[in-house]
Amino acid sequence: FGSSFQLAKSNLYPSNTLILCRSRSTMAKVSAILSTLGAVAATGHSDFLSDLYSGKVSKNQVELVLAQHDEDVAWSEPLSSVRTVYCKGSQCSADAVQLSNVGREGHTFLHHIVNNYDSLANWTVFSQAQAPSEGYVNHRVGGGHLLSGITMNDYLAHHNDTEGKADSLFLMSSKVHMGTLRHALRSTYKVHEDQQTPKLSSASETCPKESGEDVWGAYHDVPQLKKLISAKCGVEEHSLGAAIRSFWEDLVQLPIPPQEVIHYSQGARFAVSRDRLRQRSKAYYQGLLNSISLEQDPCLSYLYEFSWYYLTGASSTAPCTTSVEDETVISSLARYLQEGTSGVSGDGDDEDDDGKNNVAGTVRSSAMALSALVTAAALALSA
Repeated sequence: FGSSFQLAKSNLYPSNTLILCRSRSTMAKVSAILSTLGAVAATGHSDFLSDLYSGKVSKNQVELVLAQHDEDVAWSEPLSSVRTVYCKGSQCSADAVQLSNVGREGHTFLHHIVNNYDSLANWTVFSQAQAPSEGYVNHRVGGGHLLSGITMNDYLAHHNDTEGKADSLFLMSSKVHMGTLRHALRSTYKVHEDQQTPKLSSASETCPKESGEDVWGAYHDVPQLKKLISAKCGVEEHSLGAAIRSFWEDLVQLPIPPQEVIHYSQGARFAVSRDRLRQRSKAYYQGLLNSISLEQDPCLSYLYEFSWYYLTGASSTAPCTTSVEDETVISSLARYLQEGTSGVSGDGDDEDDDGKNNVAGTVRSSAMALSALVTAAALALSA
């Protein structure tokens, strides 16, 4: 093919597969793709992935669903035979399905579930469309939300690796306390450019251990997140706990998690089996979809990101065990609410009682405000 071509080989593909690159820049892009997806030989599922990347695995077996706005999806080209791209921007991939720009990635995922409910793949990987990479630093530096040591191949192959026994793959990077929105991060989730994070040895480690390098960090307030959700949902910050409980009762429709701690994967990347998805009815998912189909950046899309483990199926158990740290947060919540409803501490006169009643009324009205946002969905779920 001439001297301008360079020949690249990768253990990402079967040994007889070659990639022809027209230039050094193209070769660099290919190298980035290979790095992003993870090398097959470095994993324990090379036979399955060799079949996947050579087109021998059908979409009925595995499907990769990408929620694209204007992100470059070139990294996923080797997976085009099992890839479905839904695009809401102007720089869509050639094979993308165009959707209205509403509801963020939650709308995209739910659109796929509802419209394919009767023909879902055995195993569906849901992901935002940016290239998967380690951690997330900030909106300027970005990041692809992977835990250290994990690649996209782990999501694609997990169902096969477990011989079909796994009903999902959620690698929990965060936990949030429902009442206060205090967050704790997993030590294997990179949030600083110079952070040295321990690496997971396998995708079976849904939650960190109680000791060792892969552990939960301490809880911290995230004031920016509180302000964002408060503004998006029209809820006073001190009422967010009551409002989220209302969301949980109306839409999640599962028991409140132990210690009110929600475990979730930042960046909304997860994989779910067809059987698990069908633990919920099509009408249920339609109700969730309806509730985020009117706005470009709706309040509920943020709560959905917290809740995908609980929404995609009807699991009766929490994904992770709670800890002494979680119990401590409950105690902190009690103090937080006491301070929020007692005004200036004093002798408990009528003015103080009025202050308590006013704040309590605000909590109830704020919860009702969020509840109003999900009324249409709740009606759909009860139909």
